[in-house]
Amino acid sequence: MEVLINANICDMSTVKLADELRDVFTKLAEQLSGNYGGDIEHLWIDLELSEMSVQAFGRPPKPFRFQKRVSGASRMGLPAIPDSFNVGHYSVRPDFEVLKENTIEQNISYFVGLVYKSTEVLLTNQKKLGGFDAACFRKKLFSVCTGSGFTINNELL
Repeated sequence: MEVLINANICDMSTVKLADELRDVFTKLAEQLSGNYGGDIEHLWIDLELSEMSVQAFGRPPKPFRFQKRVSGASRMGLPAIPDSFNVGHYSVRPDFEVLKENTIEQNISYFVGLVYKSTEVLLTNQKKLGGFDAACFRKKLFSVCTGSGFTINNELL
């Protein structure tokens, strides 16, 4: 399974944090990609860092969904990419008040904890994923995060 954790939804107040998060989560995702059984081939987690879009549209974070095929067709003149198959996808949104009170380093740790907590959704959807071992994935995520120097702090979540 290929894991992607993207900080691609940001605004001017969070662009620096988004850049820092991309570096951290690219490295974590590389270590997490592997075989966990089941049908899922891709796991995409989007980090929502735009408080303005939340206020403007008032929608909740995207819930977990499992798609058999995600088209790579070109949009707005961009080059096409190959289709992706068996994709689990959802988004994570922080408490923006916490972001305002913390340093970038504290916010990175906060997001690592949010991503870990968010993977509980994989446990509840495990049967849909045809034998995917969500507990094994979460155990490896915890290990990779702590091995990279992060503490999963449930008090902030």
